[in-house]
Amino acid sequence: MPDWLYILVNITVAAFVGGITNHFAIKMLFHPREEIRIGGRRLPFTPGLIPKRKEEIAESLGKVVSDYLVTTEGLQEMIRKPLFRMRAEETVSQKLNSLTESELTLRDIALKFWSPEDWQLLKKRVVQKAQSVTASKAAAAWSDYGLEDKPIKDLIPGWSEEKRQQWSGMAADAVLKELGDTLLSSDGQRLLKEMASAMLDKAGGFLGTMAAIFVDEDKLVEKMTPMLISQLEGDKIRQLIVSVVSGKLEQYGELSIGSALQAASGESGLLFMTRKLEQFIPWESWIEQLEDIRLADMIKPRLPQVEALLPGWVDKGLHVLEDALPSAVKAVNLPNLVQEQVRKFPIERLEEVILSVSGQEFRAITWLGVLLGGFIGLFQSIITLLWR
Repeated sequence: MPDWLYILVNITVAAFVGGITNHFAIKMLFHPREEIRIGGRRLPFTPGLIPKRKEEIAESLGKVVSDYLVTTEGLQEMIRKPLFRMRAEETVSQKLNSLTESELTLRDIALKFWSPEDWQLLKKRVVQKAQSVTASKAAAAWSDYGLEDKPIKDLIPGWSEEKRQQWSGMAADAVLKELGDTLLSSDGQRLLKEMASAMLDKAGGFLGTMAAIFVDEDKLVEKMTPMLISQLEGDKIRQLIVSVVSGKLEQYGELSIGSALQAASGESGLLFMTRKLEQFIPWESWIEQLEDIRLADMIKPRLPQVEALLPGWVDKGLHVLEDALPSAVKAVNLPNLVQEQVRKFPIERLEEVILSVSGQEFRAITWLGVLLGGFIGLFQSIITLLWR
């Protein structure tokens, strides 16, 4: 065989062996994916390096990511950058502007996070909590201000003997005027006529008989009415009513609030007030109305003011986020999270990712094996020829 052909064959064979060796070495990083057993014994180099060491790789990646790539200090430094803050403001501003054209209601937003059943249950809990807070605040106020034993007069501004007489006079005037107007009305005249008829019927003996013959009920009422009106307009009746009303006011003014409510409602004053507050503060109805409010109706009228305050809000929010990062990262347990994700990651997909990134380098390694094998074949051929 000519020397040149000998050298060419050696170079070709060595280059082929070098290339195929590197090619299979790269393939053996991922293949075979499962171990192969022959006669109950595991075939060496099965499974491939990465499938075999997947647990160790996951643990190492978890440590690398948590110790060097995604650290608390790095995240905090990123948050402090002006560019990050500016992008955060732009993102929030864009979201606010998009919501001004939204037809979504608060109910629609809530149903994105909760199922209809969970949302109804949450509303019920909110109503119960609001009622509980209202009741507790009412109980605290009832106790703090001593309302159970506090006299009614202490709650009425300007309570005094002079005021009580003034209020009694006003009440007496109102009663007398209403009574006089009633007597002059058709209903009042009919009532007086019935009273006169009853009086005549009750008069017995000769006097009753004579009254029934000679007395006209209409004329009797006609004569009685001016007399009654004049009596109502007199000071004596007025002073009597003033005295009665003033006495009652004094009596009721000394009555404690708790006792007054107990007498009026038949239940304790605190319980009565709590029940009335539940009626006067319709939490359930308010929440139902709140659900139907459109986000656009809430945001659009206030958008200029919100955008003016936005930088400050974003700054405060980022400060809160920055302060919360250490505990948040610790709670997430990043190393374990990365390990878990790497364990779940399919080897096939991992191979695709690595080859898509390093495919050219792997091909270069294969051709480098060809080149080195060729040089080795050339060197071997030269040595062999020289030692003939």
